[in-house]
Amino acid sequence: MDDKRTPMEAEIQELPPARTPSCPEDSYGTAAIPKPRRSYAALWVCVGLAVIAACSFSVVAALSHLRVENGEGGWRLAMGEPQETRQGEDAIRSLEIQTGSSVSAPQSGAPDTLQLPRSLEAGESLSPAEIYAAAAPAVVRIRAESYYGYSDCSGVVISADGYILSAADHLGSAAALTVYFSDGSATTARRIGWDRISGVCLLKAEASGLPTVSFAAAEPAVGQSVWCVCNPYGESVPNVFRTGMLSVSRSVTLSGVSYRVLSVSGLEQPDCGSPILDSRGRVLGLMSSIGSRVVSGTDPGFAVSTADLERILQGMEGADAENRCWLGFEPEDIPLDYKYMLQLPGYVWIGELSGDSPLRDVLRSYDVITAVDGTELSSAQELKEIIRSHRPGDKVCLLVYRSGDWLKVILPVTER
Repeated sequence: MDDKRTPMEAEIQELPPARTPSCPEDSYGTAAIPKPRRSYAALWVCVGLAVIAACSFSVVAALSHLRVENGEGGWRLAMGEPQETRQGEDAIRSLEIQTGSSVSAPQSGAPDTLQLPRSLEAGESLSPAEIYAAAAPAVVRIRAESYYGYSDCSGVVISADGYILSAADHLGSAAALTVYFSDGSATTARRIGWDRISGVCLLKAEASGLPTVSFAAAEPAVGQSVWCVCNPYGESVPNVFRTGMLSVSRSVTLSGVSYRVLSVSGLEQPDCGSPILDSRGRVLGLMSSIGSRVVSGTDPGFAVSTADLERILQGMEGADAENRCWLGFEPEDIPLDYKYMLQLPGYVWIGELSGDSPLRDVLRSYDVITAVDGTELSSAQELKEIIRSHRPGDKVCLLVYRSGDWLKVILPVTER
């Protein structure tokens, strides 16, 4: 049969039919191969098993005191209470048996026989070199350590057996005090009294045969030349000698008490506890933090006069003037920022231990006291109130937290 189609029609009919792609990958008309979906089921199963294993290990470790120790043979798993806890409990039992209620307390307040060494001699003025030579050996640098770190101030020796006057607010919250003498030697000290308003503090250093400074008997006069031995640079440059002129000598009243404050012009502000000296090398006053209470919002750098220092020394409060019962340490409120940052379980810790107390074999500064005789504590004042309700010879049980360990410490209530 003859094909009567035209060549053009025959060519068109022979072309394959047009096809719409089913997906972008099928643009050439080929069948698209679907991609398999990824399954995360195995991964989630592994994560769940890991979480379950970690929780189970934590529970077992908490119940059995399981921990990792670094021994002689390397790291190993150990069970039972930490060695530190066991040793602490043994020390507590021996302490209670050996000392009973005879734990000694440091002296509270200034001794009745302690007097400022006054100089009534009149004579010619000394040269600056002679003034420095007379006063510098009795000026000390005091380092106060606390949880916040450490800070330095100055002080003057007022008795050969180690009594020192200083005037810095941070001495009241220090956990440890170290005194550095002009000859390079150092010793520990303890705070035994202070004046809350002026900041004047009395320390007792464990030393004897110390050089002392004398105090002027005459009233200071505005316009007279004065000198100062201070420690503004800490241990880098001790006992710096400066000079100036007395610009202020005025009485102020704070909390109903009168104080005579001194100020020196032409003198870079020295650190607290530095003595202001006259032309005979005698102390006219002691630099203190009282200026921040006189002038609101700033500290102009005032000194407390010698006449007030003698009155302050006689009426100085002790470590706990309201009550004679104590436990051998000074409790302090834990700063809230440290409590939450370190996740501490209580609100009270040990701030200062007696220097010669056998409690040092058991307790440490910054041990947290969470409860006394089962009563949870919320402040250091609450702990003091509980101790005041006891009598010397009674025993109390403290629940103490230290670096993850818990101790039950039985201590006798003693009398200052």
